[in-house]
Amino acid sequence: MKKYTVLVVFLMVCTSLAVHAQQQGFTGPMAFPQSVQTGFSGQGMQGFAGMVAPVSVQQLLQFPNKAPAILQGNIVSHLGGDRYLFRDSSGEVVIKIKHNRWWGLSVGPNDRVELGGELKRDKKTWMINYFDVKSIRV
Repeated sequence: MKKYTVLVVFLMVCTSLAVHAQQQGFTGPMAFPQSVQTGFSGQGMQGFAGMVAPVSVQQLLQFPNKAPAILQGNIVSHLGGDRYLFRDSSGEVVIKIKHNRWWGLSVGPNDRVELGGELKRDKKTWMINYFDVKSIRV
């Protein structure tokens, strides 16, 4: 049993090191300096594959809290942590992309992306906080 436990721990450490050795994610300018940018390498996501029309940032700003949406445009800068600035032809919105959502992609400010996710508003003021990204496609 001890050998099995040691083997499992060893494999977990090796896998963790391999994941952290590959850095993916946004490759453009950062609004605030950050010494470490992490990404996550993994398999592609699956889900609904039917017709869903993307919306503009201007349309998104009219949506209620937790409304699902698809945006098409560019991630133009890194604001720090997991926050980025997204821009399309109608405007800009802050987006939040957790490290495990990158799925091995490297995206620059000139790359057009399609983001699936939901709008997050403050529960007290109903002001827009950010667009929470659940999927990214270049």
